[in-house]
Amino acid sequence: MTENRPDIPLAEQYGAAIDWWRDAGVDCLFEDDIQVMLSEKEPAAIAPSTVQAGGVDEPETAKPKPAFSTKELPGDLDAFRDWWMSAHELPTGSAPRIAPRGEIGSPLMLVAPMPEIDDTERLLAGPQGTMLGNISHALGHGADTPYFASALPAYITLPDWDALGAAGFGSVLRHHIALAKPRRVILFGSKLPALLGQDAAAPPESITEIAGVPALATFAPERLLDHPRQRARLWHRLLEWTA
Repeated sequence: MTENRPDIPLAEQYGAAIDWWRDAGVDCLFEDDIQVMLSEKEPAAIAPSTVQAGGVDEPETAKPKPAFSTKELPGDLDAFRDWWMSAHELPTGSAPRIAPRGEIGSPLMLVAPMPEIDDTERLLAGPQGTMLGNISHALGHGADTPYFASALPAYITLPDWDALGAAGFGSVLRHHIALAKPRRVILFGSKLPALLGQDAAAPPESITEIAGVPALATFAPERLLDHPRQRARLWHRLLEWTA
């Protein structure tokens, strides 16, 4: 019988085998013997400040002090908008700051996580803003009637929402809502309830009010644009909310 298999060099066979295992997700060397991964150095001596009369206590971890306090924020909406556009402690990245738009006491306040990526002078000037305006229109208001706001003053690619919450940024958003005095507020973004101090694992329906204003929380605008089912779910929730 003739051998039809090509004569492949051993090095190529070995390389092909390694590639096969790598494609299968095995790219590490596994051994049966236990390997020591931690240092076996002597434990460091306990600092005197951590020893208490009742025994040894864990050293206290310094908690970060919130960078924002409502006592230091402007007390009226116009002054707050000026602060929003100029305060150096606000995270902005390289994108321009975009001011909120709308009138105090609007029937509806729509809060997005941040401006759209292409916003330059007008907040939510792209497809997200169009969708939010359509929601307002469907609820019986004009497309430009709501007070449009964002939790961040500028577009940031990957915001560190946990760090922003620890810095007290939720108090800024809550203060903004209180100053705008809308009759209702809708939060667009799964990170915003946690920013305001809500349990991150709680469902969106757990948000019912913010700063004394009836509130509803839903997904971020870009997610709603990409998922028709989520838009349909939001519409049913809006009907129940405004019934």
